[in-house]
Amino acid sequence: LVATATLICYGRRLGWIGMVLTHPEFRRRGLARGLVAHVMDRAEELGVETLKLDATDEGRGLYESLGFRVEQAVERWQLGSGCGSPRASSSGSPSFDLDAEACGFDRSSLLQSLVAVSDAGVTSDGYILDRPGRVCRYLGPCVAQGRSTARALIEGAIARHPDSGWFWDLLPANRDAAAIAQELGFARARMLTRMTWGRELRGKEKNVFAIGGFEFG
Repeated sequence: LVATATLICYGRRLGWIGMVLTHPEFRRRGLARGLVAHVMDRAEELGVETLKLDATDEGRGLYESLGFRVEQAVERWQLGSGCGSPRASSSGSPSFDLDAEACGFDRSSLLQSLVAVSDAGVTSDGYILDRPGRVCRYLGPCVAQGRSTARALIEGAIARHPDSGWFWDLLPANRDAAAIAQELGFARARMLTRMTWGRELRGKEKNVFAIGGFEFG
């Protein structure tokens, strides 16, 4: 196995391309281009209206050559260790309607699968999931109808795992999300570009305080 690409379809509204990876010894042979073109063809067969992905600087030129256009920035913030006293793991079911309104599409199937491997914090006007990772614990997705709700959910997640390091992927256009990250001691670690192809699709992104991951959107 030397190269990969994935396609997750959220109905016909959106297809998300992720995990476009090529082994270093096999780069510059057109493998990524071939896989992404194949994924795009498959999405068209399925009637998907919009495709999106989060591109590294190295990959952006490839996607632009395939017709993708820049939508907005995406950033990964990192925290070396948490803070606060340990709390019991939380659980709950995210509001699928709230999530769909914020994202602009229905990803309830994804959320159901993530709930199975995540801790959850849920209120009447927001939710957060966090899950273990190979290097750090992953914070997200998080959707909330206000800054105070989002901060309380995020602080609760960190407090449940006070000895963990954290990755948090956010849209810096949501200035409250970036401000909370900075206030809680996170530092910006990576910058990517969200790109889109096909029909324009946006939600209420001011309510998206953490995405589900570069591979999920």
